[in-house]
Amino acid sequence: MPYSKSNLETYSMIAGLYERYRDKGFISFRKAPEIKGTQYLELLINAIMEEKVIRLYYLPFYEDKPYFNDVHPYFLKEHGFRWYLVGLNAFKGQIRTYALDRIRDLQESAGIAYTPPGFSAGTYFKYAIGIMAPQEDPPLIRIAVQKTQAQYLITQPWHESQNIEDEDEEKVVFSFRVHPTYEFKSLVLALGKDGEVLHPLFLRKQLAEELKLMLQRY
Repeated sequence: MPYSKSNLETYSMIAGLYERYRDKGFISFRKAPEIKGTQYLELLINAIMEEKVIRLYYLPFYEDKPYFNDVHPYFLKEHGFRWYLVGLNAFKGQIRTYALDRIRDLQESAGIAYTPPGFSAGTYFKYAIGIMAPQEDPPLIRIAVQKTQAQYLITQPWHESQNIEDEDEEKVVFSFRVHPTYEFKSLVLALGKDGEVLHPLFLRKQLAEELKLMLQRY
């Protein structure tokens, strides 16, 4: 979500309340974990603004050792108390996402001309929930949610494409135009018995298989 003026004013108000009443005992604030990698934010912002290619010494979650990446930085995104950089990997010629807490070193990469992005952050994440943003056309997803749980989705929508398609005394049918990424599937699974994917069939089968594997563990 963009940090608009109204959002910043809200965050400022909450921060003021926290400082004023945190020791009183009658208001409970969620304590945010330490956000690692923020020491690179200013350097990355400057690289984006000045259109400079950077060299990341980066350690992915699935690797044992870090390696160098020359990256054309495009934009930064915060999600789940973690900052991410989206940019063009110069070696692979592909748009990649890098978690700032996995960066081990950062410096300017000399001798490589900067390639500007051909899209905006809003376009890139238009059909995404979270940080994973496939760029093919997303499917229309329909899920049925029991009435008691549906109120949470109505008051706190998962995505701007969320729409109510049908409703009866027991359930509400929601539709979404999003990519069925790990983040989206996690939200659906978190509904437990109160949620059911109706469409598309491939997503329904995927979740059914995951539920079978989960059941085997119990």
